[in-house]
Amino acid sequence: MTLHNPHDALFRAAFESPHHAASLLRALLPTDLLRLIALETLSLQSGDGRGKQLEEFRTDLLFKADIAGSEGFVCFLFEHQSQSQPGMPLRVLGYQTRIWERHWRQRPGEPLPPIVPIVISHDPKGWSAPRDFAQLLSERAREHSALRSVTPSFQYIVDDLSHLSDTELKSRALDTFPTLALWALRDARTPGQILATLDQWADALTDTANAAHGRDALQQLFLYISTVAENLTVDKFKKRLVELAPAAEEAIMTIAEQLRAEGLKEGLTIAEKLKAEGLREGLREGLREGRKEGLEQTLTKLLTLKFGSLPAALMSRVEAADAKTLERWLERILTADTAENVLGD
Repeated sequence: MTLHNPHDALFRAAFESPHHAASLLRALLPTDLLRLIALETLSLQSGDGRGKQLEEFRTDLLFKADIAGSEGFVCFLFEHQSQSQPGMPLRVLGYQTRIWERHWRQRPGEPLPPIVPIVISHDPKGWSAPRDFAQLLSERAREHSALRSVTPSFQYIVDDLSHLSDTELKSRALDTFPTLALWALRDARTPGQILATLDQWADALTDTANAAHGRDALQQLFLYISTVAENLTVDKFKKRLVELAPAAEEAIMTIAEQLRAEGLKEGLTIAEKLKAEGLREGLREGLREGRKEGLEQTLTKLLTLKFGSLPAALMSRVEAADAKTLERWLERILTADTAENVLGD
């Protein structure tokens, strides 16, 4: 039930389907480029075989398609950093180069396929990084045609969710779940914003609840929001959501109970394990082996499961605590009503 990378998980769940990816491409690509891509030929490509060099690009979705009458690729790079990345053109070039290298190894001597790179950003401040590789070059290199001729030249497409209104998101010809996913990605990380715009999405939530596999879609959406939304408890969001979209009540209630049950179950397992191994001796050994970090990660995970995302002040307390304090707080999490009570003196 937990999300190792919540942003990536939601984006993948919404757009790994070629049908949904094609709908997003129709909304993003300029007409002259879109007409070159046979959207009906889109197929999701596995990351297997890319090698360790591509680990930094694990948040992508790579599709193969017929482009201008031959094989090509469309790659979505999902950027979820807290601010725009100035070096993104270089990252995109590196990604393209590795795809071409793999293609060349598999089909030596054949022409390289075109690659259409698209960056999806939900930075609340908006995308401000360069979109053209030439912008990373020195002014002199850009001024002289002789230098420009020996340097890469390309642009990538940016979908800046922060600049899109509710109306603009809804106007895209997407199914309801992908549209809701873009809404959550846009608003969930801004404190208070997800509740402020929730009313506008009641109909879409109801439609999703009534659709085939709607419960699974709502589960993914609710997990994401409860994980990343600051100062928003699970119960508070659940109550308002049920008021606006009664059809979603059963799914939302079930999901909330599963979250709570998982948190309690994991907490009991950890407590029993600590007791069985000999708590005091385990702590002394843990200090010697650097296990304080493990206790900290476990506590943070359980607090998030039970109470939602933690405010910065509480996170700072967890990070500053010693191992004995972390152990004491872990024991409290089974019975405490709030995160503040867990971390109380």
